[in-house]
This record gives sequence, structure tokens and C-alpha cells, in this order.
Amino acid sequence: MEMITQLLNEIEKCFQQLDHPCVDHLNPGISSQKIQELFEEIPLQPTQDLRALYTWRNGSKDSEGITLGELAFFPGFYLMSLEESIQTYLELRERNGWDKFWFPIFASGGGDFYAMNLASEGQGQILGFYVFEEEAQVEYRSLESMLTALKNCYEQGIIFRNEQGYLDMDYRKHAEIAHDINPEVRIWLEFLKETEEE
Repeated sequence: MEMITQLLNEIEKCFQQLDHPCVDHLNPGISSQKIQELFEEIPLQPTQDLRALYTWRNGSKDSEGITLGELAFFPGFYLMSLEESIQTYLELRERNGWDKFWFPIFASGGGDFYAMNLASEGQGQILGFYVFEEEAQVEYRSLESMLTALKNCYEQGIIFRNEQGYLDMDYRKHAEIAHDINPEVRIWLEFLKETEEE
């Protein structure tokens, strides 16, 4: 749990160094008791990692006039508040291709999500769910490994602010880092092989 908080604090420092406005739009964290109360609305239990995340910050403010680019926690995705995640979960679990054990954490605003698997098998794994992909795939073995990859990408300039001021990244270098941290996750190896052939 402490590791998650430490990684999040280091990512926040990177936002500040990049002068990325996301940092101004994060909500304060909420208590463990509040997290538990909110989870009573759905048939899932939060992991220690999720508790650490929402105790740190309860996602992003939903404010008028703020673009998704300004809210982005990493390129293309913002951190949802726990209330928004639970509401989104209730909508998504009715859809084809969404497993009732997947809990959405990051959203693109266009129907793509990063979700944590809360089933007993594969618990804590992070899946990428994309509207135009046939099925969701595991991208990180845990929230900790995802945050570690993001932190490394920020610190090494692999994630950066582009000329328009929005977050962008070198996708190949990100895949290399993600693969190093999650060697058993197939998606990164496949991506690296594909980009080598191009």
C-alpha cells in the first residue's frame, strides 16, 4: 500500500515538473471507511492497492470547460473518481465483452478503459478495454507495475507534453519499459515484435 502511495507521489512530482494541469484537477483523497461504503453499492471488494489509490486522490474533478487532455493522468486517459468508477461499472457490466469482476479505474472519455480484475484468479491484474478491440487483454500484472512503468516513462521523458500542451508518448519505448516490468504479459512482446517488422 505504501509503495502505491510513493509511486503516485512521484508521478505527481512529474506532473509538476511538466507543468501539466492534471495536478490541479485531482480531488483530495477519501477515507478507507468512505471507500468501503461506496463499494457496498456493487458486488466487489476493493484491494489494498485500490484503497491506497483513492486514499491518495479520489480521481479527477468533473468540471465544466476542462478538456480531457488537461485531466489526463497518462496519454489518453484520466483517473476517474470512485463514484464515477462505480457508476461506470454498473453501466459496463451489462455490456457484452465486459466481465463482472473488472473494475474500471482510468477512462478515455470515449469508451476505452483500464480496469482492475477483482476476481480471485488473476486478482489485481490491469486490463486494457478498447471499444474497437475484440477482447480486453491484460497489460500489467498489478496497479503497482502499471504505476512503476508510468513513473519511469515520465522520468525518462518517454511521456512528455507535445506542442499542443497535451501528454504524448513514445509508444515503442513505453512498451519496452512495460515489458521489462511485466515480462510475462504477452501484449508487450507482441507489440515490440510488430513494431520491429515495420
